[in-house]
Amino acid sequence: MPPLKVVITIISLFLMTSTPYDIDFGTSCTDCDWFVVLDGVMGGRSDGTVTETAESIIFKGSISLENNGGFASYRSPYRSYDLSPFKEVHVRYKSTGQNFALTLANYRRFYKPNFKASLPGTNGEWKEVVLPPSSFKKYRLGNMLSGNPSSEELKNVIRLGLISNDKKASDFMMEIDYIRFK
Repeated sequence: MPPLKVVITIISLFLMTSTPYDIDFGTSCTDCDWFVVLDGVMGGRSDGTVTETAESIIFKGSISLENNGGFASYRSPYRSYDLSPFKEVHVRYKSTGQNFALTLANYRRFYKPNFKASLPGTNGEWKEVVLPPSSFKKYRLGNMLSGNPSSEELKNVIRLGLISNDKKASDFMMEIDYIRFK
């Protein structure tokens, strides 16, 4: 093989290999400027707080259905996330009181569709779930639509998040160790 072809082949292999994108929550996290968004933005009365530990974050509070409430979320700031090279997402967490979902947003407007993948309750036990892109379903304002994220939509994600997924009144706790795109 001529030397130029060898170099091109090596560069191509390097570019095709994607390194994992890790959000390793805890006090040493460098990409954890996430924040809480509650249903109070729409008049609801749910509450929630986040506490950092050395190796995780603990998101806990109470979901209220008063005043058309019913959700608590923990979200990343708006950024550009190209998730198209990844084949799966690993989430290590434990939870009580509510099922949650991992969200991927392509739009800043709340009424535009986003994608959600379920993170079932764990009864306080640590669990790692592996989510392929096909496990993310399209939603708009809490209603499921048809479709999964396309490669183009995965390439243009602008926000990641975790959201309560039951729309029931209860206390909740979710401790998240990491979210890994592999």
